Amino acid sequence: MKRLLFMIIALSLSVCALFGSGRIQRTVDNGKPDVVAVNFPAYDFARQIAGDRVNLTMLLPPGAESHSFEPTPRDIIRIQECDVFIYTGGESDVWVDRILDSMDSSKIRIIRMMDAVDVVVEEIVEGMEDDEHEHDHEHEHEHAELNPADVEDRPLSDFSGNWKTSVPYLTDGSVDAYFEHAAEESDMTPADVKAMYINMMRTDYPTFTVASDSIAINGVSAKATYKGFKLVESDHGVSPWYMYETDGTAGVPKYWVFNDHGHEAGRQEEEIVHIHALYGDESFDAIFSIEDWAAMYFDDSATADDILAAMMHHEEEHEEEHEEEREYDEHVWTSPQNAKRIVRVIANALCEVDSANAAVFRQNMDAYSAQLDELDKEFQAVVNNAKRKTIVFGDRFPFRYFADAYGLTYFAAFPGCSTETEPSAATVAFLIDKIKAEKIPVVFHIELGNERMADTIAEETGTKKLLLHASHNITKQEFDRGVTFLELQKANVPRLREALW
Repeated sequence: MKRLLFMIIALSLSVCALFGSGRIQRTVDNGKPDVVAVNFPAYDFARQIAGDRVNLTMLLPPGAESHSFEPTPRDIIRIQECDVFIYTGGESDVWVDRILDSMDSSKIRIIRMMDAVDVVVEEIVEGMEDDEHEHDHEHEHEHAELNPADVEDRPLSDFSGNWKTSVPYLTDGSVDAYFEHAAEESDMTPADVKAMYINMMRTDYPTFTVASDSIAINGVSAKATYKGFKLVESDHGVSPWYMYETDGTAGVPKYWVFNDHGHEAGRQEEEIVHIHALYGDESFDAIFSIEDWAAMYFDDSATADDILAAMMHHEEEHEEEHEEEREYDEHVWTSPQNAKRIVRVIANALCEVDSANAAVFRQNMDAYSAQLDELDKEFQAVVNNAKRKTIVFGDRFPFRYFADAYGLTYFAAFPGCSTETEPSAATVAFLIDKIKAEKIPVVFHIELGNERMADTIAEETGTKKLLLHASHNITKQEFDRGVTFLELQKANVPRLREALW
């Protein structure tokens, strides 16, 4: 369905380019800047700054679920024609990057709200259902059960070359910059990282040579025969290690295993080639049983700079893989101070596209920021005078930034971006027990959600069920009467007080 949608979008844009200037005639042509906001917080922030001095559109229909929103071709046209485009930038907006990549957006002021604040990774707390957790385990299981038929056999010639150990470069300071970088990404010191690598890369043979059918050490050569591969799991995933057995010539270990992070026959590398080579005289199983050993060898022509560059490149690839695995919490507006930062970014963009009204925009920004500061003080006063600092949601939890801002502990059924609506019996039981144990008087739910779970928890515990509005969207009736973000958040103040006092 999404593939079809983007085909329609691409066709629409192509037709526009064919019949005229390539820009579609605006629905409203009154000289005012066109501002398109994907969701309600972005829409209302822009409305508070610009008022009726812009043509403002919210793409997410009132009452709709933001996490499953898909744009229509008309929405794409609105984005293409606007002067300012505001979106969140989280998992719910993955479609945005594809849309922007498909058009010339050089004349659009694009605001990604998550770029305006310090983002945090979406958190799974005790008792919470994690719909991604099962997926991750399934993914790991797929790796662990990698079909051997998908891995090609590797002749020894794939590893031909004159190889030298990396150990001297690890010890003489040549790659200390790598250890410093790696330490920044861990809780270890550069010295600790260095010691770990020197131990892991240890070897009895500083150099060796691989030919098409032999392995040579110190001038002694032994014929070697391919014995298949073994899939080995590590922090970098599952990869095949290729096994070769020599003819027993004295001076050359009998069993060798090689790995170069690939599984294609005749594999070629664009960067400096490095391999991991392990060896022994007992058996292949004995080699694989040795922990924390992955001796690294480089082509004998590699310089210290080459080796440092290769290690840094390998680390950056590993970091990118982990970065892709992280899912950041996208509900950045739930903290009033975050909202204030986002408002400033939007105001600056409006000033750029309409300098004639810049003074008005900045005046409105200052006034609105003051109101957000006042809201912040009201929430802080509730927390400062509270007898407890724990809140419970029988629902998703899109208030991570809010909880962090006020030092609150929380328990909930699902994380904020979860698509799940039916919790397990264990999750419901955990929340019920938590409320009873800590004598918590309120169980919260969020707007436009399924309240059955909160109803069940309230009935079982005798607590009151209350709405804590995350403002991710509003109903059609609220939209028609012009409800605002501040109005919704101020209504949260007494509800939070009832839960904490």
